[in-house]
Amino acid sequence: MAVDLAPVVAGARRVFCCHEATLTGRHARNSLEAVAECVAAGVPRLEVDVRFLADDGMLVFHDGWFDATTDTEGAVSTFDTAATRRIRTTPHGSTLPLFEEVVDVIRHGETLLQVDLKLMRWMTAERESRLAAAMEPIRDRVLIGSMAHWNLRGLHDRGFRVALDPTLQWHALPQRDPGGGIAPGRMGLHGLWDDAPLAHVPRVAAAHYLASRVEDLLALLAASEWMVDYRTLLHLRTMEFDLGLELAKRGVELAAWTIRDEGPDATKPLLAALFSLGTATVITDYAERLAEYARAL
Repeated sequence: MAVDLAPVVAGARRVFCCHEATLTGRHARNSLEAVAECVAAGVPRLEVDVRFLADDGMLVFHDGWFDATTDTEGAVSTFDTAATRRIRTTPHGSTLPLFEEVVDVIRHGETLLQVDLKLMRWMTAERESRLAAAMEPIRDRVLIGSMAHWNLRGLHDRGFRVALDPTLQWHALPQRDPGGGIAPGRMGLHGLWDDAPLAHVPRVAAAHYLASRVEDLLALLAASEWMVDYRTLLHLRTMEFDLGLELAKRGVELAAWTIRDEGPDATKPLLAALFSLGTATVITDYAERLAEYARAL
């Protein structure tokens, strides 16, 4: 039976995306069983993570190392395809799917597949071609996003919908370790981590800074969507800047990640705030519960 993860709230359709293909939580994250459960339930959108292996195989897996969630240790990028077929998740005992296997399940439903491309180094032409070929059967129902905008330009030129996660350019995380080697490296004058010169120029009004930076980021990639940490969205709102509404003027949708279920008293107001600033998609591990909260708004 289909689940309603696309309620209409305040006159607009809001989509709840199943993060790492998590719907009921009965299956391992990013597993083929989890993807199949989402497709059978008719969810409007699910997300999986893709990493390249040593032989250019494409593994659906979130972390850069196997250690935390499987029976194996080591960096994902050092394994070849054959070796990953022997790895099992803990505690579920699931195999790790290849991206082509996920696409084969998706193609039999109507679900939009959101692909989080984890590759940060420059993607070779061979890898881009392999990824494009794998996505071709669901070309009209795939959205591929990344912080590494440089790896999305070629896919956009091939006609695929792409999404920008601007975390490497700016984000709000006040408690972050400034010496952790994470980009951006400096806290700007307006409470955002941002290495752009304008973020550090005194007497530049917040409104001018924010408008200019949005234009800068839009120029990085012709994206159809931005995927933004919800804490950044809320911080922008304290400066009376509703990012989703600004993006909508330019034909770009906004997705907020990754929203937890903190109970109705805390989560309903959060969802209301995100919707009021123009969020169209909520990425979450708790899609059914959050959709229920949204319907009650």
